[in-house]
Amino acid sequence: MNTGASERADRVALVSQWFPPEPASLTKRFTGSLRRQGFAVEVLTGVPNYPRGVVYEGYSARRRTVEKHDGMRVVRTPLYPSHDRSAFGRTVNYVSWAASSALLGGRVLRDADVALVYSSPVTATAAAMTARLRWGTPYVTMVLDLWPDNVFATGFLTEGLTRRLAEAALGRFTDQSYRWADHVTVPAPGLRDIIIDRGVPADKVSVIYNWADEKIMQPTEPEPGLRSRLGLTDEHFLLMYGGNLGAAQRLDVVIDAMSWLRDLPDVHLLLVGDGVEKDNLTARAMRDRPGNIHFLDPIPPDRMAARMAAADLHLVSLADEPLFRITLPSKIQSILACGQPMLVCAPGDAARITHDARAGFAAPPEDPAGLAAVIRSARATPRHQLRAMGQAGRQYYLTHMSEASNERILADLLTEAARRGRTSRRNKRP
Repeated sequence: MNTGASERADRVALVSQWFPPEPASLTKRFTGSLRRQGFAVEVLTGVPNYPRGVVYEGYSARRRTVEKHDGMRVVRTPLYPSHDRSAFGRTVNYVSWAASSALLGGRVLRDADVALVYSSPVTATAAAMTARLRWGTPYVTMVLDLWPDNVFATGFLTEGLTRRLAEAALGRFTDQSYRWADHVTVPAPGLRDIIIDRGVPADKVSVIYNWADEKIMQPTEPEPGLRSRLGLTDEHFLLMYGGNLGAAQRLDVVIDAMSWLRDLPDVHLLLVGDGVEKDNLTARAMRDRPGNIHFLDPIPPDRMAARMAAADLHLVSLADEPLFRITLPSKIQSILACGQPMLVCAPGDAARITHDARAGFAAPPEDPAGLAAVIRSARATPRHQLRAMGQAGRQYYLTHMSEASNERILADLLTEAARRGRTSRRNKRP
């Protein structure tokens, strides 16, 4: 399975700039799955500061620290904390951790049989690339979004010489990170096609869906009292969005769509989360539909399924950018796993899965009038039909996107990479 010639467990180093206590549930799920399958896992990560760019209490941005997390050794290396609109701040944040992880995380990677890189941002791959050069440690890189396209699609840099230089440098680095990887995984079919088009051999790229945290993301009873706290009854139609309130989500379009529904006072929108756009969205909502748009702060993941169950429909929203046609937000898996119907206001793979799963509705992105029309149609849909959409979505999730459907693929890729790495290192010995 995942044992080498010495019959010991393969040692996997997870490399990720983000890790709990930050809201980085995917990295936690990956480590948990690998450990359950018998791998020995260590983590190389940064000082927690996401999503606000503020260092968490009890940590320092300037020191390398070692701690235990669920029995795993977690090494944290310094970084410049930032997660705002400043291109300079975000650049220094990414580059500072790339440098510190490569310089100060060597022992984790030197002792590993294989590294698993959560490559968002792509600069997180720097430490694994350095270890490959120094010790021959192979790595599998998980491409969560397409760089450098993703960074510019969200308005990171918009024009001029600075953008051209940054785009060229990031492009070269990204291509090199793919070439040096033992294998590349992607979370959506469209992204696989793009990476292959960029010159990565097809047999080196696999689709591994990012499964939900299935212990907590499953059908459950609604959160008691949520509707009453919002001033709603069971008869009101509640559309919920949960997640990052950032520029890429274009939630201003959703608020504009609510303005087209003034004749339906029973339709309410609830935004649960935090992010750089929250203040702007709050001000816009207060101006346009103060009584029908609600904001709640993020809650622990183990409470989210119950909060979701209190809504009638769940929103997935992305900007109308070519990049997002190959983007599959992780909230899709969570909504499907919970057996909830969804409204996808996004292009490409996200809308396709909604259609294939028969799990809800799709609306044109960045079109407030079109989105309002779909919300109006969903409101007119009988509740039992909405529940049937949610049940169909859960069945699709279990068949195609669950942990059981995907963890074996990842384990086999890591085992094979570790085996090849050991063989290569033995052959290089004098």
